[in-house]
Amino acid sequence: MARDPFDTRGGSPIGAVDLAARAAAAEARVDALCRAAARDLAIPDALRLDERTRRGVVARLEAVLASMEQGLSQALAIGAFPGMGSTLPLFHAAGLAADPALLAPLLAQVRLEQLAAALPHHAPRDPNRPSLLTRLAEHPAAAMAEAARALLFAESEARRPEAGRWQLPAHLHVRLLWWVASAMREQAGTLAGVAMDEALCIAVHREMAEAQERAGAQPAAVAAALVAAIAPTARELPALLIEALQDRRMSLFLALIAHHAGIAHADARDLVLDPGAERLLLVLHALEIEREAIAQIAFLLCAADPTRDLPALADAIDALDTVDAAFGRDLLAWLRLDPDYRQARGAIAGRSSW
Repeated sequence: MARDPFDTRGGSPIGAVDLAARAAAAEARVDALCRAAARDLAIPDALRLDERTRRGVVARLEAVLASMEQGLSQALAIGAFPGMGSTLPLFHAAGLAADPALLAPLLAQVRLEQLAAALPHHAPRDPNRPSLLTRLAEHPAAAMAEAARALLFAESEARRPEAGRWQLPAHLHVRLLWWVASAMREQAGTLAGVAMDEALCIAVHREMAEAQERAGAQPAAVAAALVAAIAPTARELPALLIEALQDRRMSLFLALIAHHAGIAHADARDLVLDPGAERLLLVLHALEIEREAIAQIAFLLCAADPTRDLPALADAIDALDTVDAAFGRDLLAWLRLDPDYRQARGAIAGRSSW
């Protein structure tokens, strides 16, 4: 049974200063609870994360932080600082764990994995015909076969728990490294000095250099290299998109869209993750993909995501015949602009233009 904090048996009685401090802390906890409850109640149901996704994002954040801590600690005598542990509590205390810029890519990664895992399995018409990526890996063109094998390896490596930090955008990776290093230094407190500060800075720069070396080996970059090697024509694109989805090769699917649309991987990912799918439909329409192929792609994504409105999706697909492709071209022109400029436009206007 937990010991009564006001019980003086076996110890010294609580002093007035301690009691006042505990009372102040209790008041702060009540205030924090009320603020958290208010924020939670203000979230519309349509924007509320389901429990599985929330747990996935939390687990991904914990894995990324733990991986960075391990990488940085290799340059330090951690054993000399017994109070050091996970930096996540410090991130929560500083409000950094709720930073939208940090959570956005983690949420996208989790949702993309969920979408890929839930895609319906389609048996090939010819049972003896290998999957798309396997066929590409056995292609007589050496560059294409090598790129396909590299993607198979990259996707396998990306599933390792410690690989999450290498999949972050470069600017966010750097920011998070400095945050983790600062949290580790905060944990050490008065036990450490300038020597630890210097060692942490050296360790961060080493991690930054390693991230640059690994950037080309991440699934998004490798998939882009494979699509460049394939160089599919506009006529070949629909079949490749559908087969990539049927094989649950989301990295290849996104790379095909990004390549033909001339947009960044992150923007192609956001188009695909949008439950409404209107922007994706407009982009595919602008790429002159036939409505039947667009419908097949959209329904495959809808089957993997229970939050998508099937009747609304069907209505949107039916409306494509009456929609001018210029709408999709305008959207593509917007997505091809510098992302910092787009973010600034949204900040000034108080909303996104798309």
